[in-house]
Amino acid sequence: MNFKTIAAATAFATLGSSALAQTYIGIGIGSSNACFHYDAVGDCMDDAVAGKLLLGYALAGTDFAIEGAYTHMGSFKGNSTFGSAAVKVDTLGVGGAWRPQFGAGWGGVVRGGVAFGKAKFDETSIALGTPITTVHTSSSNDYWQPYLGAGVTYAITPKIRLEADLDVTRVKPFSSPINVRTVMLGATFGF
Repeated sequence: MNFKTIAAATAFATLGSSALAQTYIGIGIGSSNACFHYDAVGDCMDDAVAGKLLLGYALAGTDFAIEGAYTHMGSFKGNSTFGSAAVKVDTLGVGGAWRPQFGAGWGGVVRGGVAFGKAKFDETSIALGTPITTVHTSSSNDYWQPYLGAGVTYAITPKIRLEADLDVTRVKPFSSPINVRTVMLGATFGF
């Protein structure tokens, strides 16, 4: 199953989930952090730019919603004595959200679901020998993993809400998964 097929299925499932729902879209931008081992060296990178596009349905008469989201988690780089590596991660997720309202415009959001991800791994290494050469390899991995998130919202109008989110997703660029944390600021627009 390719990435475009998953995107279409996610959008269809989200759009067809409830006829009595308020539709909303959301955008967010922020930073992401991931720790991974490259060449027996553990690197934690927190300078990657992350972005999210969200489509959801708030189920009528409840604080619950069904959401589909595309997230670009960024590109993470690691270095060692004899080379460097980069991991680029994109996901499509579908799941549920609890969006309670606390009063005076303030609210919260707790999310959970499953994400289909595509991780691309690029490596440049130095091969010792005569002469010394540089070797570049590239690979990609598709996977399914759970995601979790929580955030705070503030309603500017009944249809527009500012949102600050923390999301945690497991990604699998190689045999063992790594956790990626994203912190984003954004907004949702109801229609």
